[in-house]
Amino acid sequence: MLIQKLILLLALVVLLLLFTVVTTMAVVKEHDRDTKLKQRMMEAVVPSARPTTQIDDELSLVRTRSRADILKERAAASIGVDLKQAETYPIKWWLVPPLAAILDWVLMFILSHPMGGYPVLWYVTEWFGSPIAWYVIDRFIFNWFTNRRNTKLIEQFPDALNTVVRCVRVGIPMAEALRTVAKDAMEPTKMEFGILADKASIGIPLDVALRELAERVKLTEYQFFATALTLQARSGGGITQTLETLADVIRKRVGLKARGYALTAEARTSAMVLAVLPFFAGGVIFLMQRTYILVLFTTKAGESVLGAAIVLMILGMGTIQFMISNVLK
Repeated sequence: MLIQKLILLLALVVLLLLFTVVTTMAVVKEHDRDTKLKQRMMEAVVPSARPTTQIDDELSLVRTRSRADILKERAAASIGVDLKQAETYPIKWWLVPPLAAILDWVLMFILSHPMGGYPVLWYVTEWFGSPIAWYVIDRFIFNWFTNRRNTKLIEQFPDALNTVVRCVRVGIPMAEALRTVAKDAMEPTKMEFGILADKASIGIPLDVALRELAERVKLTEYQFFATALTLQARSGGGITQTLETLADVIRKRVGLKARGYALTAEARTSAMVLAVLPFFAGGVIFLMQRTYILVLFTTKAGESVLGAAIVLMILGMGTIQFMISNVLK
């Protein structure tokens, strides 16, 4: 009975948290809409109130952000969401927090068995550990989305640079070279260069479009690429040698990372075996001696031992993955 009440209370807390998040986003969106409307009305009624200088004309090419936009981006970034790349996620980003809440509820349900006999410890875990676990799960999912996409971008970037170099050497303008990459490259490089080529084709200066590309992708290789092209566009000179050198450096880094994966193959295989072995052994024991394994599901002590074992296994797998990721970085 106590476990059912705690589960119901946890579900209520999760629902209240989701309601708070949705309400906050709605209020921020409405405030942003009102701010933009007032700004447009002010510009229409008092057009002379906005001075036109060369600096204003240059900055107007980049989308201005209101305070509500900044607050929204900071709030999303606190759980690992990059709103500039939200459309590239495999699923809608606003579906991840509810999924993380469900996983958090499952984790708390597992923990309730070994900790149910210790009211003080369980109270602290439920009210303080549950939000922390939800936050960690959110950031893990969004970081996994971002890292997977960044890995593809880095692996495809040398080929994109070589395409640009070949186009420039035969006399094709830079804008058309970027368009060629957008047509021939694979996703997600195709989308990023497509956005860059579209902005250049509608009259946005190339340095402004490149700056937006570097801010959106947030990769050192793309930032160096944007800087090199910006300097070439402003001061002139050859760009092919610089891009070839950059492509060669990126290829060496990709090869070094592949070597790291090869060297950590034993550790990754061990982690996989350790993760599968308990389930395989439990299945074999269930087939050979069913009454022996059912103790873990039919008695309170068995449920406590099973819950503690699952939590410790999750922590162990997470620790191994964290160590491997640090080595590969």
